Amino acid sequence: MRTYSAALLVALLVIAPAAAGERKSFPAAKYKAGELRYIDKVPVLTLRGKPAEMGEQFGILAIRNAPDLTALTQQFLKDSGQEAFYPVLVKLARTLKPNFPKHHLEEMEAAAQAADRNEDRLYFANTVADLSSGLGCSTIVVQKERSKTGAPLFGRNFDWLPTKGIAEHTLIVVYKGEGKHAFAAITVSPIEGVISGMNDAGLSLTINEISIRKTKDKAEFNPKGTPLLLSFRRVLEGCTTVAEAEKLLRSMERTTTCCLTLCDKNGGAVFEITPKNLEVRSPENGVCCCTNHFRTAKLMVQNKCWRFDKLAPLCAAGSEQLGVKDVFQHLDEVHQGKATLQSMVFEPKSRVLNLAYGEGPATRKEPHRIDLGQLFDAK
Repeated sequence: MRTYSAALLVALLVIAPAAAGERKSFPAAKYKAGELRYIDKVPVLTLRGKPAEMGEQFGILAIRNAPDLTALTQQFLKDSGQEAFYPVLVKLARTLKPNFPKHHLEEMEAAAQAADRNEDRLYFANTVADLSSGLGCSTIVVQKERSKTGAPLFGRNFDWLPTKGIAEHTLIVVYKGEGKHAFAAITVSPIEGVISGMNDAGLSLTINEISIRKTKDKAEFNPKGTPLLLSFRRVLEGCTTVAEAEKLLRSMERTTTCCLTLCDKNGGAVFEITPKNLEVRSPENGVCCCTNHFRTAKLMVQNKCWRFDKLAPLCAAGSEQLGVKDVFQHLDEVHQGKATLQSMVFEPKSRVLNLAYGEGPATRKEPHRIDLGQLFDAK
């Protein structure tokens, strides 16, 4: 059994009482430079410092203090039919470990040590998008000329296995690493890569998973690639625009296939990504939509998707102007019931996140407005 410092024991005891009616998952607490607090009833964890320091903070506040994370992992494996296959997935995750960015690996190892948890669980969590295919997500980018706000909007439904307890493990993590852009990840503990996020420049991105079998370039899994969620975290740590993100991602070896929707303060696009290619799909008539199929001629195998067909009219000439509420309404039209765990609209120019989450469909829940810019700028 590990011996913990007095500071750690104090951190585990400094727990704020829940407000009446508040969705309670992680206890509000502080540990060293890290703090988990509730903003408009949403758990927001701020991490500061060097990789090992942020990892220790994450390990205490988002893993050790999480409500029965072991049970969630076991239930997820059961629901996804991967219980028997899990040892193989762990071995595959370990094979990708040499490709983890050094500072991400250092952070993960510190988190595992602080939480007194097997590192394999963290390796698996951060490579889950590379080693298995989830459900379908939907995204909408609205350019400023089509936006009621006069600035770009970026909407996204996160659809995944609705495992019991997953909503209680959802949180926003604000990373303030030394020498990196501050960024916020809308995540599920213990994932430290980026599924959906925004940085201090307003650059926002989200992943749409695509099976590697659904690509015309016949790409094969690349075991030398950087895991997807860690690649996207690198984008938010180092880039300020969609163009910079494209340059960085083209320079990396990539493991597998996906679509990445991005938007900065001037507009957005969809990157259709394989280990061999990166194709950019630009907005049509001020809107770009994405689900879970490639659409560019170089990569598309088939294009049947009822969600994309539902969103496609938004790209037609002369279509409506869209505001935040309108984007949420269109996301509601393509929800997938209990599988839609999160629905969000980023406002990159004002650095604001509008987030609805919980037992699906999240599109039917009232969104919380989180001023990420204020969190990025706070000392």
